[in-house]
Amino acid sequence: MSERIIVGREGRLGRITLAAGRLNILGTSDVRALEQAVRSLGESPVVLLDAEGTSAFSAGMDIADHTRDRAPEMLAAFGKMIAAFNETSSVIVAKVGAPALGGGFEVVLLCDLAICSERAIFSLPEIKLAALAPVACGVLPALIGRARANDLILTGRRVDAQTALQWGVVTRLAAPDALDQAADELCQELLSLSEDALRCCKRALRAGTIAESLRVYTDVLLPTDDAAEGIDAFQGGRAPQWSWSQHR
Repeated sequence: MSERIIVGREGRLGRITLAAGRLNILGTSDVRALEQAVRSLGESPVVLLDAEGTSAFSAGMDIADHTRDRAPEMLAAFGKMIAAFNETSSVIVAKVGAPALGGGFEVVLLCDLAICSERAIFSLPEIKLAALAPVACGVLPALIGRARANDLILTGRRVDAQTALQWGVVTRLAAPDALDQAADELCQELLSLSEDALRCCKRALRAGTIAESLRVYTDVLLPTDDAAEGIDAFQGGRAPQWSWSQHR
């Protein structure tokens, strides 16, 4: 892997840590390493993505990689990284304890859930460099509404953690000294659930249509042992024993 993108496992929890310097500015090689990290943790039902340091979760992509001769390679790598996030069945949780800017903000948007501290700030300054934020353009209008997305993308303004929570950019907010515990509790909450259900729900959410959600439920989830166990346990007034718990 990479010394700047650290990958690890703690039991059934996968971990990816950005360790790319004080501001966690990502070069093209870091983007490739992040893609490989996501793909390598595909067997982990939950993956926690965080960052070293307190200056920035990530200040985005290296400006040097945006020049006309280098940008095509960078964007191709970025596209493959996006595909990795979209294709993995792992539920990816972003833990954001510091500003997430530009491409760093877009990495957060690629995650399924995001928890941030009150120190977090989010912005898309690409417009000020005559650049474009592809993930934000594709995701933000549906996530926070077109007017707000236009405001963020077309002006490059910054929003604080409380605003990000109100708008739905992040799903949970914690005090800086409580962020680690809050993120751990969220991951453990997810890990206590059926892996089959987690993966199928993510698949249906990413598909974004009722028809595909029904197909995933009928053809993929319903035949699993966990689908039967969940209903049997509820009707029997007992705690479910998911498939993963029987193979520990």
